[in-house]
Amino acid sequence: MKVKKIISCLLIAMMLVTMAACGKNENDGATANAGQDDNSGSSGTASNAATSDADGFYTSVAAGGETTDQVSILVGWTSESPNDTLVQQLMKEKVGIDYVCEYMQSSDYLTTLNLKLSSGADLPDIMIFPYDINVQSALITADRIMNLNDVYTSDKLTNIPNIDSRIQSYIKTSSGDMWWIPGWYANEYDNPWGGWTVDAWWIRTDLLEAAGKTDADVTTIEGLEDTMRAMATLTDSNGSAIIPLSFVQGDNHEERLIISTFGVDTANGVSGMPAVMNIDGNFVFEYDNPNYKEAYRWMNQMYREGLIDMEVATMSQERFKEKIVSGQIGMFTTDLWESGLNETWKNYNTGDESVTMYYEPYNDPAVEGVTSGSTSYVNPNPQYMVYINKDTKHVNAALNFLEWVNDPSPYRQQEISEGPVDTNWYFTDEASGTWDFEESYKEERDSGDSARVAAVTPQLWQFASYSNAWYPWWNQNQTGATVGAGLTSKYCKVCNSEVINFRSITDYDNVKVDVDSVISENLASLKSVVDEYTAKMVMADSDEKFEEYYTEFQKRLDLVANWSEMKDEWMTLYTEQFGE
Repeated sequence: MKVKKIISCLLIAMMLVTMAACGKNENDGATANAGQDDNSGSSGTASNAATSDADGFYTSVAAGGETTDQVSILVGWTSESPNDTLVQQLMKEKVGIDYVCEYMQSSDYLTTLNLKLSSGADLPDIMIFPYDINVQSALITADRIMNLNDVYTSDKLTNIPNIDSRIQSYIKTSSGDMWWIPGWYANEYDNPWGGWTVDAWWIRTDLLEAAGKTDADVTTIEGLEDTMRAMATLTDSNGSAIIPLSFVQGDNHEERLIISTFGVDTANGVSGMPAVMNIDGNFVFEYDNPNYKEAYRWMNQMYREGLIDMEVATMSQERFKEKIVSGQIGMFTTDLWESGLNETWKNYNTGDESVTMYYEPYNDPAVEGVTSGSTSYVNPNPQYMVYINKDTKHVNAALNFLEWVNDPSPYRQQEISEGPVDTNWYFTDEASGTWDFEESYKEERDSGDSARVAAVTPQLWQFASYSNAWYPWWNQNQTGATVGAGLTSKYCKVCNSEVINFRSITDYDNVKVDVDSVISENLASLKSVVDEYTAKMVMADSDEKFEEYYTEFQKRLDLVANWSEMKDEWMTLYTEQFGE
């Protein structure tokens, strides 16, 4: 009986080997054309069987494992996603990519990474972080990552070696080495997609009307002030006075749109250095611009008049969201995401159901003698860095995944987040690019509940590139959805075409610095000074106190953050890198 069982097992094993061989022949060259975008939306399979098992995908199977091996990913942000999401299951079944994720426990990814490196802990096969030269420096110094020079020139790969040469130059260190693969970068470098630009003055149109004002009244700073005073006489559904203007200072400084309204750019350069403008041939940094002071003077005057939320300097994002939803705030500035409206709107159709439906984006009010600045710039360069552990035993699987995700197809960002086309999502009209989620997946994915969304997808779009040819969230079929579900994409388009608070990247945005530079070493101290004194300037109880705080602010920039030295170094680096 035992002999029969053994014979049966041997026969089954032989059949499996034969079937595997047949399957391999059917899939030969499956990704040989991975870099050729036919815009079909078909994800295909990620394994490249054009090479023999002995040769492997990039290196030998003995050295680098199979492409179907499970790879582990250290993800440089927090998430509630488990490791068995529906998208991960589909990626394994349909594409042949098997991955698990380890997320940060806090937003301080650099501290988490340094603790791992100092303890000698094992690292996952792949690591992804927001663009940060400190991460690169830490990993290179610890000698824990793979040098990718050969990857970018490999004839075994298609997509990674064909990434735009300007992005490859951006990745190279001063020694010419390449240590990471880009994430979230523009396919069309010279004409990049504008992105989710939602910086605006967000005003409740119902309160605008109730205050006896029109759109024309908020086109100037004086008209906006009068509108705020009129809103201050109104009450919400609970009988409490309306707060005319609110924002969260916090880490993101949501008052930055007010600063740009007064003619000052506010987007930090890629080095982390505060925004700089070329004014009449002279470089003027944000904190040195006279209009920076004027913007805070205006905020202080409105604050003392009771027209700005008394909690702007101390309020949490959750508290801010509560005020928005409960109808206490007449207008707020800058970032739609800070308000949470992108999720709140999904549940409603009309303003009768929720007053949040009345918020609309408005242009900066005109300030006499000033041309509005920008709160952001369109940067075609990568926003994320992807590293490979030099000690990984799964380099073939890791590079197979990264080769697949760097396919320049505009649909790839959707597939890495939601699964291959015709699984969780499908085209309702492929010619126009309109798509929708499969019904049961949609119930969870569009629930507006972050925990339910995280349970079905880890949303790893940061690994992919983006294209102006097609962006998923501007093309989702809205049939049967609430009116609110379409407002975020609607207003993103408005903020990309009518309410414009961004510009193209310039050389002076693109100055790069080393981790041990004066700039890098002082950024944290600089932020500390700015956070402290901008709050003080907003809340100063008199003109005299405001002037006192501003004067202290200017002194502390140098005393605490070596501001003059930072600027001198920046000028030297700008000249070295751009020859001007």
